Amino acid sequence: MRSLKTRISHAHPRTALASCRRFLSFAGALAIAAALSACASKPGPWPARALPASAAVTVDTTQFLSRKQLLDWQVDLDERRLRATGSPRHEAYIDALHERLARAGVKQLRFEPVSFRQWSVQMDDWGLELLYDDRVSVLSTVGYIPYSGVTPPSGITGRIAYLAPGARPDASLAGKLVLVDMPAVAWTGQAFHQTAVHVHDPDHAMGPDTPYARQFQMLGPFIALLDSLQAAGAAGVIVILDTPPLTAAGLYAPGDGKVRQLPGVFIDRDGGQRLRESVLAGTAPVLRLTMAATVRQVQTRNLIGIIPGKSEELMVLGSHTDGTNALADNGPNAIVDMAQYLTRLPQDSLPRSVMLLLTSGDLAGGVGAEQFLERHEDDGLMQRIAVMLAIGNLGALEVLPDSNGYLAPTGRFEPAAVFSPRTPALMEASRAMLRQADAAPAFVLPSIKPGSKYAGWPGADQYVRVSRRIPTVHYVTQPTYWLNYGVDAVTRADYRLMQRQTVALTQMLLDLSRVQHADLREETAP
Repeated sequence: MRSLKTRISHAHPRTALASCRRFLSFAGALAIAAALSACASKPGPWPARALPASAAVTVDTTQFLSRKQLLDWQVDLDERRLRATGSPRHEAYIDALHERLARAGVKQLRFEPVSFRQWSVQMDDWGLELLYDDRVSVLSTVGYIPYSGVTPPSGITGRIAYLAPGARPDASLAGKLVLVDMPAVAWTGQAFHQTAVHVHDPDHAMGPDTPYARQFQMLGPFIALLDSLQAAGAAGVIVILDTPPLTAAGLYAPGDGKVRQLPGVFIDRDGGQRLRESVLAGTAPVLRLTMAATVRQVQTRNLIGIIPGKSEELMVLGSHTDGTNALADNGPNAIVDMAQYLTRLPQDSLPRSVMLLLTSGDLAGGVGAEQFLERHEDDGLMQRIAVMLAIGNLGALEVLPDSNGYLAPTGRFEPAAVFSPRTPALMEASRAMLRQADAAPAFVLPSIKPGSKYAGWPGADQYVRVSRRIPTVHYVTQPTYWLNYGVDAVTRADYRLMQRQTVALTQMLLDLSRVQHADLREETAP
């Protein structure tokens, strides 16, 4: 292990990242093999018999897909790796979901185009180099900053300046390559307890003083830092991640889809420390930063399905199709499982029709959700929606850095949140879902408006609620590695938990489908 780390730390930036991936893939393959042999269920056929009307009132837990099927889909997602918005891997996954939903019995399926400005870079077109009088040395990096900017193929060259944490960028950074530390933000369980309207934590795994540090917390400060550096005229940015290479590799952030003029890369803590010390000692090296990215207007797709019910009113099941790894976002696979159950119910047993809304662009600023709203602004569709249930990152196990910064399982489930409007019917349905899923620790939290302290939680689906005031309940976890691609996420999921979550979310959807339209919108005061 030590020799592998040494080789990676001195490798070419792309070679280093590839080495990390190969190591993680090898370790993951062994774990996947063990998981497959331990899984008692067999692939077998999908459930196929018609369900009675009573199954629309009380869900039949035997009529869902096997754990083996869920595991196979997680393996498939891991093999797809980074599904950047509009990339070939992402589009292929959308096609696979279309096929799965068709097999699940969803007869009304369609694609809706989503146009956006895509930034992309190939593995051999980015990197960081040290320039000496007589030679060039590759400086190991652990990733690029997506949508950060573009350099000529020959790169940009200059000495680096260090911006200390908390310092404000100014005109002195104009034209320079700036070395910065990733903003550090850490919460405790108090962030949940202070606003929760319901806590499901029978084992007291998340108390008010329990540390809670996750990647999404730094997104707001990180975006603000990038924008302020660009405003100051910096030529490029090098961001230090306070973790070792294997943990830092493959971070894909931010995901706001804003094309900046500030090409940048990530480096691990050891490389960052050496650069920082050289700047502070007055011996800063000359660096060449290359980010020969491409920016172009492209199309991706939203995938929409309708399961007819007794009325034209709609219950919406939503998730995203782009993501970084097998946990982010596996919501669509759960929706396929829910769909194969719902399509076998008698149509008259569904008080409302069900819309499956699988949007593109979660890694590009929620562009798919935004354009769905724009497309249906005046056609009456929004008025037909009774409630939206958005789901993501199911089955997540908690994995935290050890004393050396390497990720290790804790043996607990990843903390979860259900964001809900302060509507009695929605709050009670959220409580019941958490009890049935037995997913703990978990919290029912009031919906959050963009710009608030914890706005990173709800994701792109918040646009549906905020823009059109559609009651939206969002069930989500955001584990430590949520934003990293190239990681083995298959072995960081509990498939029994994933099954329970899918069953409980189906029961929640059916329960809410019987709630009167007005009762889904009667919010109580805080």
